[in-house]
Amino acid sequence: MDDLNRAIEAAERAVEANPPGHSDRATRLNDLGIYLSERFTLSSSMDDLDRAIEVANMAIEAMPQTHPDRARYLDNLGTRLGSRFGLTGSMDDLNRAIELADITVEATLPDHPNRGRFLGNLAIWLCRRFEGIGLMDDLNRAIGAADMAVKAVSEDSSHRVNYLSTLGNCLGRRYEQTDSIDDLDRAISVVELSLKDTRQDGIHRVACLTTLGMWLGKRSDRTGSKVDLDRAVEATDMAVEAVPPDHPDRVMCLINLGMLLGRRFDLTGSMSDLNRAVEVSDVALKLLLPDSPFRTACLNNLAMWLSRRFDRAGSMDDLDRAIEVADLAVNVTAWDHPERTACLDTLGSCLGRRFNQTGSMDDLNRAVEVANTAVKAAPQDHPFRASHWDALGVWLDRRFDRTGSMDDLNRAVEVADMAVEAIPLDHMDRASYLNNLACYLDKRFERAGSMDDLTRSLSSFREGWNCPGTPTSIRIRLALSAAGTYASQSNWEESSQLLEKAVELLPAVSPQSSSHSDKEHMLANFVGLASTAAAVALNAGKDAYHALKLLELGRGIIANLLMDMRGDISDLKQMHSGLADEFLSLRDELDSPADSPTSSVPSNGASSLESQAKRRREADQKFSELIAKIRAQPGFGNFFLPPTADELMAAANLGPIIVVNLSSYRCDAFVVERDRISVVELPALTLEEVQERTHGLHLSRLAASFDMESLVEWLWDAICCPCLDALGFKDPPSDDDWPRVWWIPTRLLSRLPLHAAGRYAVASTDTVMDRVMSTYASSIRALIQARRHTIRGHANPEPDSALLIAMPETPNLSTSGLLPFAVDEVDMLATLCPSLRLKPIMPPLRKDEVLKHLQTCKIFHFAGHGQSDPADPSRSCLLLEDWKTNPLTAGALRDHRLQDNPPFFAYLSACSTGANKADRFADEGVHLVHAFQLAGFRHVIGTLWEVSDKHCVDVARVLYKTMQDEGMTDVAICRGLHRAVRALRDGRIEMEWQEMNATLPRRASGSAKIRDIVVCDEDAKSFYWVPYVHFGV
Repeated sequence: MDDLNRAIEAAERAVEANPPGHSDRATRLNDLGIYLSERFTLSSSMDDLDRAIEVANMAIEAMPQTHPDRARYLDNLGTRLGSRFGLTGSMDDLNRAIELADITVEATLPDHPNRGRFLGNLAIWLCRRFEGIGLMDDLNRAIGAADMAVKAVSEDSSHRVNYLSTLGNCLGRRYEQTDSIDDLDRAISVVELSLKDTRQDGIHRVACLTTLGMWLGKRSDRTGSKVDLDRAVEATDMAVEAVPPDHPDRVMCLINLGMLLGRRFDLTGSMSDLNRAVEVSDVALKLLLPDSPFRTACLNNLAMWLSRRFDRAGSMDDLDRAIEVADLAVNVTAWDHPERTACLDTLGSCLGRRFNQTGSMDDLNRAVEVANTAVKAAPQDHPFRASHWDALGVWLDRRFDRTGSMDDLNRAVEVADMAVEAIPLDHMDRASYLNNLACYLDKRFERAGSMDDLTRSLSSFREGWNCPGTPTSIRIRLALSAAGTYASQSNWEESSQLLEKAVELLPAVSPQSSSHSDKEHMLANFVGLASTAAAVALNAGKDAYHALKLLELGRGIIANLLMDMRGDISDLKQMHSGLADEFLSLRDELDSPADSPTSSVPSNGASSLESQAKRRREADQKFSELIAKIRAQPGFGNFFLPPTADELMAAANLGPIIVVNLSSYRCDAFVVERDRISVVELPALTLEEVQERTHGLHLSRLAASFDMESLVEWLWDAICCPCLDALGFKDPPSDDDWPRVWWIPTRLLSRLPLHAAGRYAVASTDTVMDRVMSTYASSIRALIQARRHTIRGHANPEPDSALLIAMPETPNLSTSGLLPFAVDEVDMLATLCPSLRLKPIMPPLRKDEVLKHLQTCKIFHFAGHGQSDPADPSRSCLLLEDWKTNPLTAGALRDHRLQDNPPFFAYLSACSTGANKADRFADEGVHLVHAFQLAGFRHVIGTLWEVSDKHCVDVARVLYKTMQDEGMTDVAICRGLHRAVRALRDGRIEMEWQEMNATLPRRASGSAKIRDIVVCDEDAKSFYWVPYVHFGV
């Protein structure tokens, strides 16, 4: 910089030494302008740029019109004016730059050595003006100039790469206006060609990477190609990394990166991508100058991604800010700006979302108004016009739902029709538009009864289903909608075919490379699909196994995949060791939690987040290919596939399995026995009744008024009695050889105590607990996998360890959260440990310590508080001392893989450990008990809701004494809980434990605290015994 400063000072003196009229004055002024421009490039000083423009003007004025260097001087001035436009947005500067570029091109012959550069600059400035005011003539001229610039230089010219980049950018811009896929394909090819040239300087490479990312993203939008989108993010990420922090092009790179990350979230549901999209858009906004031409795009992107984050996380702060930013985007954008309609679209979408949340008709009416404005403002041939019509239809339909106005519904049908007509046949969004049109037509059919509407609705659904490149989630929505319409006409066969295909697509919604949280949220959009498919399959005359197979395939997808990945592959290892080794390597890559980067906006070096995501995507692809290779081996054709009918029946060798299916069409129990699979129809069970019962149960517990008796009686009459009668379990067993039953409830039924169903009149044995011992499972597939693992133990005579945790006091909970009996519970177990050949371990009560000891324990017992998170069940946790800062969550436990040396038993003596309070996540069964199973525990005891502190000790004492008497066996866990809960139910718990071992410690007195700080009544008909549940093999 010192040398440059001295050169500028010398040039200033040279100018002063050559007064106006001197033959060398123009040359000296030109030299000064060059040095000032170089210093501007290094310092970004606007004073230097302004002065460089000033002296360039003076140099042109000082030279004759016929001077041979005049064209070069004009080009220098135009370049600097264009640079200032990029910083200030001054259209006067841009117009003059174009004017000067036109003059230089006109003034040079075809073989002039600088003609390529002059044409390239003309193309750049024409494209920039098009981006500002949207004149197609400017864009077409820009493409022509860029094409000629490429041809004007030799293939080995160092400037060719810049002209290729410009041409690619212009072709992509024309695609945006005309929807010509040929232009888009050529744009990508041209930019890829430019990137192969290794002579590019850093800034030009950044420009090429940015352009490539932009057009790959556009092609992904058009075709639905995930590969194009991943490449787009990767290229733009590289551009952000490569551009200096203070370079003016950094803003545009960040804007593009935010856009692409947001699009990938739309396609994959990756919350990491969405958070990064918001963050980089925010950073770009802060870097923008007030009059930057990129301000509109930046604001619009930020508003979009904030609104999407509201959809996912539910924060009204995000939505309110999205509306504020979208409003600003509209207000700062000129009426004739080509991106104004997109801003209106975003604003309308945000307002509509707020209506959905708050019911504000002002927001909905304004959403309709804004969408109407966007439609009217878009030119007739604008490619976004279809999306504007579609958006208008959405909000008109919402208003119809609210007001019943047929005018709104008719207009929704009309504009949806126009959207479908306007969008190309091969566009990714066509299926979504067809789905919307079909839904509106279906509503109008229901309202007006026109068979033409019904026919068109089904035709639109079908066409959408068959559209090429349709995202998987949209295809499933189309299938669901069409199936519902067919079912309404009692066309069960067509409905069943579509639903079956939709269920088969479900695993593709949540690729293995995604985080568990992202998978859960993506699958939550289709909760109940498998249950619906199974019910409709039965209505269509399919057999019991066919319908049950759909339930197995479409529920617990994440858990089944994890259990398969963590399953026993000893047969594969023995027969094909190389494939087994590859399987384990890829499993370890995919079955590991993603690291969280410290920043989403890289400043230099590789982007760790994108690099990790790329590795996981590549591992996912390789894993799919490996599974296909393994299935091709003799004897492994069913590897990683759902269980066959024979395998399902074999799973019932230890006792029958009852899968209770809940749907709006019909409700049934699939009863799996060792020699058959049958269906027990449950006409007294309805989805509406279950919804009402579970909602009432939730409210009654909040109000501390447990009305269990009517609930368990209804469960008996509607579900359990018909099932047990069908199995021949009509009376209590004559001896102590109790039969076992595995219950697999679906959807909301997973919150209800099937094991406690019955009529509890005096001396009644019309109860589940008086006929069978109950165990729960999430799916038959999960049960099969869990049974394949051997129990943890040591070959040496040293005792196994029991990890014992008591939390009588929990930090940051009120004093009413004290659990005085938690210590008694753990002390009791510690006393029993020697007779169970267990060594008690009581580590510091912190997450990392507990996780460390889980690696080696055989039994884990927790006495304390649990917390269920309905918004994100993976964040449900056991409350240790550091639960506020480092919680022991279901997600952390699930990721803690113990299958290689699986522990035997976890006892979670806390509230709501077996509960999933979120309707949306019911099919995935995400709760703490399930997390311990996924981690590798063979058996887990938990609770459906709050439990009594004092009675927890009683139940645990009887259970462990049963294990002491009968051994640490599978059946002892089930029998021990069954015995303890029956004794508690019958008021015999004191007698039971005294008879079993009077020497065990017991607190003499105390009140019954509830392990979630809820006050309860302990009258004779309290149902304290109901919440305890056993999950296991």
